[in-house]
Amino acid sequence: MKLNFYLSFLIQLAYCQMFFAQSSAIREIDSINNRPFNKKIENLFDSEKVFKNNLAKAQANNYQIGIAESYENLGLIYYYQGKYELSHKYNVLAIKSFQSQKKWNKVAKVYGEFGYQMKRRNLPEAIGYMQKGIKLAERLKNDSELKILYDNYGVLKEMKLEYDSAFYFYNKSLKIKEIQKDSIGIPYSLNKIGLLHLTEKRFNEAKRNFDKAYKIRLNIDDKIGIAESLNFFGTYYYEIKDLDKSIQYFKKAIGYSKKHKYTYLTQDNLQRISDAYELNNNYKAALDNFKKYVVYKDSLAGIEIRIKQAELDTKFNTEEKERQILLQRAQLAEKNMYIIIVLALLLISVLLGYFIYNKQKLKNIQLQKENQLRDALLKIETQNKLQEQRLQISRDLHDNIGAQLTFIISSIDNLKYALRNQNPKVDEKLTNISSFTKETIIELRDTIWAMNKEEITVEDLETRISNFIENAKISLSGILFNFISNLKATELTPFYSRDGMNIYRIIQESVNNAIKHAKASKIEVSIQKINNQIIVTIEDNGNGFSVLETEKGNGLNSVHKRAAELNAKINLVSNENGTTIKIYLNA
Repeated sequence: MKLNFYLSFLIQLAYCQMFFAQSSAIREIDSINNRPFNKKIENLFDSEKVFKNNLAKAQANNYQIGIAESYENLGLIYYYQGKYELSHKYNVLAIKSFQSQKKWNKVAKVYGEFGYQMKRRNLPEAIGYMQKGIKLAERLKNDSELKILYDNYGVLKEMKLEYDSAFYFYNKSLKIKEIQKDSIGIPYSLNKIGLLHLTEKRFNEAKRNFDKAYKIRLNIDDKIGIAESLNFFGTYYYEIKDLDKSIQYFKKAIGYSKKHKYTYLTQDNLQRISDAYELNNNYKAALDNFKKYVVYKDSLAGIEIRIKQAELDTKFNTEEKERQILLQRAQLAEKNMYIIIVLALLLISVLLGYFIYNKQKLKNIQLQKENQLRDALLKIETQNKLQEQRLQISRDLHDNIGAQLTFIISSIDNLKYALRNQNPKVDEKLTNISSFTKETIIELRDTIWAMNKEEITVEDLETRISNFIENAKISLSGILFNFISNLKATELTPFYSRDGMNIYRIIQESVNNAIKHAKASKIEVSIQKINNQIIVTIEDNGNGFSVLETEKGNGLNSVHKRAAELNAKINLVSNENGTTIKIYLNA
């Protein structure tokens, strides 16, 4: 027994190590894939290497979502590197991978990103990909993705000089952001709309949008956003030829952009100030600011050269480190191989001793088990025959009656089509018959499901009830459903097939009554094990009814009959505030 325990412990320890190692690897893959955007693109050479390694790890662990997200990130990196063929390849791989996993929100996101990346290379194709992303996100009602897609699609429309369409999509994005109270995103949409107004010389509307955006950014203390808004004010006053105010705002913007190291905006502000001074005939100031602009431009070029040099240095150092790592891994692998061989020989010796010790004991046990097996086989053979008969009956119901009911529905639909708009009453009657037949098919399938089982587990019953309620939610969007159960948390033996089916039918009948007759807007179903009882409760907030006058109708007879078959107590209370049905069963 001790030997069994030690062997079991060793095996479980090995599995635990494998599990935690894989979990740790997956967390690391997710962490890399979810890096912030600015971290991804600040060093493109390093990022390319990081995401290639991440893809290899995800593939080694067969981690499908990690593979797809690595494809998506590589598509982004290659786009910023200007390697457009590779960017196209990895974006397509990401889309296909997310599609195979049915991650439709991700598919919509990649379509949008891919389309926006292609805007300066192939605008028609970019619009096509963007439209696919928008249609998919709209079908999924994914507002968080739609606000980004609408903004970017507006940019494409503006590039095509389709300003009305651009306004339309900018405003759609703005509406979503306002509903979500997205204080970061709202100013970006307002400024896009304002700049488009400025393009159309609609100066008052442009100013109103710039003012709104600036006020929000001041409230949330968005330093970079404030710098950008001040730049837009300078652009506005430049366009209306108020050059003094234009210069004033560009200078304010420089104060923010320098302080917060927004170098590209500083460069733009200096160039715009130089242009404004030149229009104002102040050539000395124009020249001074142009010189400053050139200095910033040169410094940015120097930064790019230093980044490129850093990438080359990193590449050389990385290759040297990889060589050292490979050498260390080879040495470690050799040591591990010796350890594994020794442990394997030790394990084989222990197992051989254990098998020899138990060989004689097993012979005696085997004789006893053969007798038990013979009896069990006879019992199983009898059960198999009963199960075969049950399955044959269920197949006959499905193949014959099910097919005939389906044929009836098809015939009714054809008849409705032939008689369309001729007689509304006939059409209504045919619709009722079709609906009744479809309900009969559902009832038949439930019966077949129960017949195919000798017993129904707690999990089977909960799943069946959950599916029924989920289907009701889908078809009846105006009703709030709630399902509560604590059966899984308790130790219950499976129900007999008939008992499980009766519980399910009671719930189904009660919910249908609440929908059809009580006109309820809220229905709650709960199954709770309390002490030695299972309590099934169906509660609604419908119109209620008189129990004495209605007891023989509306399906209540069926509920009482099934409760009697379960040897269960039933308690029904109904008034103007709704109806509550409780079924008490012995656990």
